[in-house]
Amino acid sequence: MGFDCEVSVGNALIDMYCKCGNIVYARTVFDRMLNRDVASWTSMISGYCNLGMIEEGLVLFERMKIEGLEPNDFTWNAMIAGYARNGDSKRVFDFFSRMTRVGLVPDLITWNAMISGLAQAKLGNKALKLFTDMLVSGVKPNQVTITGLLPACGSTGFVQSGREVHGLIYRMGLDVNFFVASALIDMYSKCGSIKFARNVFDSIPIKNVASWNAMIGCYGKQGTADLSIQLFERMRKEGIQPNEVTLTCVLSACSHNGMVNEGLEIFRSMKEKYAVEVSVEHYACVVDMLCRSGKMVEAYGLVKEMHIDITESIIGSFFNGCKIHGRRDLAKMMADDILRMELRKPGGFVTLSNIYAAGEEWDEVENLRKLMKVKNVHKHPGFSWLRDGVNTHPRSIQLRLDLFMQQPAATTATSSWESTVAKDLGDHAMFLNAHNNKSNQHA
Repeated sequence: MGFDCEVSVGNALIDMYCKCGNIVYARTVFDRMLNRDVASWTSMISGYCNLGMIEEGLVLFERMKIEGLEPNDFTWNAMIAGYARNGDSKRVFDFFSRMTRVGLVPDLITWNAMISGLAQAKLGNKALKLFTDMLVSGVKPNQVTITGLLPACGSTGFVQSGREVHGLIYRMGLDVNFFVASALIDMYSKCGSIKFARNVFDSIPIKNVASWNAMIGCYGKQGTADLSIQLFERMRKEGIQPNEVTLTCVLSACSHNGMVNEGLEIFRSMKEKYAVEVSVEHYACVVDMLCRSGKMVEAYGLVKEMHIDITESIIGSFFNGCKIHGRRDLAKMMADDILRMELRKPGGFVTLSNIYAAGEEWDEVENLRKLMKVKNVHKHPGFSWLRDGVNTHPRSIQLRLDLFMQQPAATTATSSWESTVAKDLGDHAMFLNAHNNKSNQHA
């Protein structure tokens, strides 16, 4: 077997194991390779970064240079995307600067990796600011840019920014595919604009499951569960098979609108009627629905009979219900169970602490705070867009869009959607795969 063949086979194995989530096997193959090229290092670094093991990726990144190989665009993108998804904006911009200093020009793939990563990390304002910087630099966005950016508009609640991005799609002649349409519906939903969301939904000529799920979820979040269920029934009549996400959207709609009987009927017939296995998300919706309606005993019984690990969201819903409906007895019964769990989010602990405080059980409050410290659970303070007397609300991007549309086509503009997908070995490819997987599941 020749040198080139050995390297290519090793690279293919590393890529396969990384995509299957088996990073240990991937690293074993990498370490046993007698010869490695840039693709070998990049695949291994990408594997670590995609799993959130950024420090391991960074060690290889630096070691790669020591061994005489220079990282290429894809290697840099993998590191940038990894830090972006982790919400480490400082390291994102550090690597971005380092990349330019070594003479590499950030292309659309790099910008997409940064924007979608920051949006996924709930750093919406930074993602929007980065998008305006990209436009000013002359790089033309594509569908992946838009799909990655729209969640930032939704998470910040800035519908005007979302509408401006929506307008840019048409002004640039971008194709509104399933992913873009679903992202638009979700963005308008999070901003409370049902009318705009429905307009997008109705304009989709051929709808897949993700499109239906997004609109059903939109109605549920906005307190119109009847419309959500109507759309769900229409979806089934049109021959679209509901999936796990569809049922989560419908159950959530029932929960937020007090439709307990309807929700329980759907929940109990999921496997038989819809061929969907009950997941922790479905349990969370039903527990929340029962707690909202004051059926705390039933909620407690459902939690106890769960054959799936209890999550922070379920615990949080239950304790909130106990607090609202004055069921400190059930809260204490549940407390003994959750103290043995490896919960890391503060919501359930804080609510339980408030329940104890309301009953002036200060010893219990102090014990719970000590437990939170031992478990390394921290409650983060709230924040405001006002900082040091200055409004830090992200600026409107309309001016940037206007300036961009007046520019001639930039030399750094990316190629087609297909070639972009093929090129990206970093966040872009992972983002597309994740989105595609979700769409297949939603569909």
